[in-house]
Amino acid sequence: MQRLVCLIAALVLLPQALIACRPAPPPAPEGLDASSAYMIRHFYDDDLTFTAGLTGFINWYNDEGYELIDLESTVDNVSESFSVEPLGETDLAQLPLVHGRDVTLAAGVVSLADMNCPVAESEDYLLRVDQEVVFPDDWETYSRSFVNSRADFQAATISGDFVPVDETLTIFESGFDADPWSSTLLLTENTPDPQPLFGGLADIGEYTLYLDLRHGDYEINGELLRILTIITWIPDSVSGPAGENHLHQSYSIDVNVQWENDRTLRMFAVWAEPEGAGLSPDDPIVLNYAVDKSVLSSERLTSVCAGDVEIPAEP
Repeated sequence: MQRLVCLIAALVLLPQALIACRPAPPPAPEGLDASSAYMIRHFYDDDLTFTAGLTGFINWYNDEGYELIDLESTVDNVSESFSVEPLGETDLAQLPLVHGRDVTLAAGVVSLADMNCPVAESEDYLLRVDQEVVFPDDWETYSRSFVNSRADFQAATISGDFVPVDETLTIFESGFDADPWSSTLLLTENTPDPQPLFGGLADIGEYTLYLDLRHGDYEINGELLRILTIITWIPDSVSGPAGENHLHQSYSIDVNVQWENDRTLRMFAVWAEPEGAGLSPDDPIVLNYAVDKSVLSSERLTSVCAGDVEIPAEP
């Protein structure tokens, strides 16, 4: 009988009936620490598993996270209000990282923003190869190549025709073909050169950055939401000129949820182990700087979407 109901729903295109026919995801992780780590750990897993992490994040936002929208980060409150627990070895087990790092030394922070910019439009800017033009305060130079089809990924943004992910994608195994998943998952390889940090006190050179994007219409607590997620990591430590200043580790998860009135709820959690300027990774000055950079990035996207900041067409 349930199969018959689902068939009828598919034929008449009743969204609520279609939602009722979908299998339930695993239990959602509870709280910011668990849900953000979960999304890192399961970024390349099947849709149902990944949806549980998105649900956990949105539940946390609805319960308490919304308070961070209007709370300004300072050196006095960042450690308590904006910190995220360190990742564990199992959270990063699927990533091709150089061994020998102590994951617990990568301190985590989170920022939240209510952006006056639709998910689809912000996605267009985040996909551009010239990120130094989109975010000039972050990058001196930036280069990006796409492992699979950017065109298919962006076409799905318009059509809503996302290929279902019904298995764990072993993207790091030799010979993995990412092309069949291009409408849902886009893999990129990047070489950024960041702007000097702390007013020029800390500088590092170009480094390799992996950044992968996943989008779709996800059922969250009975509602279909368009969501773009982005995972980043660096495979090895990078150093600045003359071997000074270092970025030993960096991981992030960026969640962009289509909100009311074409707005986007953006959550950006980042874990990093910098070394330089005489500061430790968990120093409130370092943590507050990381939160401020994330907030400014979201404000920049809002300004670009609103037309307050003009940027040239992508080359």
